[in-house]
Amino acid sequence: MNSYLTIGEFAKLRGVNINSLLYYEKLDILTPAYKDPDSKYRYYAPEQLSTLDIILLCINLGIPLKELKQYQDENAFWQKKMLEDGKRIAEEKIHRMEADLRKIEYSLQCREEQNQYAEREGIYQRKISSRFFIVEEYFGEFANITQFGRISTALFDYAEENGFSTVLPSGFMFSFNGEKIRQFLFYEILPTDKKDEKIIEIPVGIYSCMQIKFDPDMNHISFLEKHFGSSEQRIAIVSNLIRDKLQINSRYNEIQTIDGYTIPDGKI
Repeated sequence: MNSYLTIGEFAKLRGVNINSLLYYEKLDILTPAYKDPDSKYRYYAPEQLSTLDIILLCINLGIPLKELKQYQDENAFWQKKMLEDGKRIAEEKIHRMEADLRKIEYSLQCREEQNQYAEREGIYQRKISSRFFIVEEYFGEFANITQFGRISTALFDYAEENGFSTVLPSGFMFSFNGEKIRQFLFYEILPTDKKDEKIIEIPVGIYSCMQIKFDPDMNHISFLEKHFGSSEQRIAIVSNLIRDKLQINSRYNEIQTIDGYTIPDGKI
């Protein structure tokens, strides 16, 4: 038996426990090269380490081990096919993780910028960089939670399906163009070069801002005119504030207004 490894020796080479090897045997994806008929001791060939490595790769990539059995049954060159598919899955995971990292970095930057204006009272000026939003024109009442939730969910799903990375914050905005006022739901997204009718970019600028307690029944149009005056062209963004302490009964928004910019008719 000098050409074989005991189950303990084989397990130790890859840092797995014996119970795991017994489980892989039960799934019929890694059976011992030899099993003593009397003692029932299990022995493995060194060449079987490549199969064990692929099993561990599947576990790391989240590939069900039952699928590995299908590879073995259906393809004589199953190891090559498994590695090729594993490479593709790993690349997809890396892409998603890189996107998540960009979202985390962007959200941390937003928090840092918001912290500089935490709990400000009255109107204050704030420079905000250019931002990208995915938006949907909204014709209902913001107090209609069912309608608001349905359209908001559909917009989020649209963003995800089309590869746009949504980030906090989210909210709604108003576009003033002369006497015409349009209202939109939005999610902020990471900067993108993709063209889409639902994507708008709002430029860098000095915004007039104010923090208000969330009230779905508020007449935002009247509130804006009262506190910020009237304007022929204006974007007003009502964005949820990100705070470390969640207070269910006292949610706050930040109103951000910039004059001289609007969403043209026919856009969105």
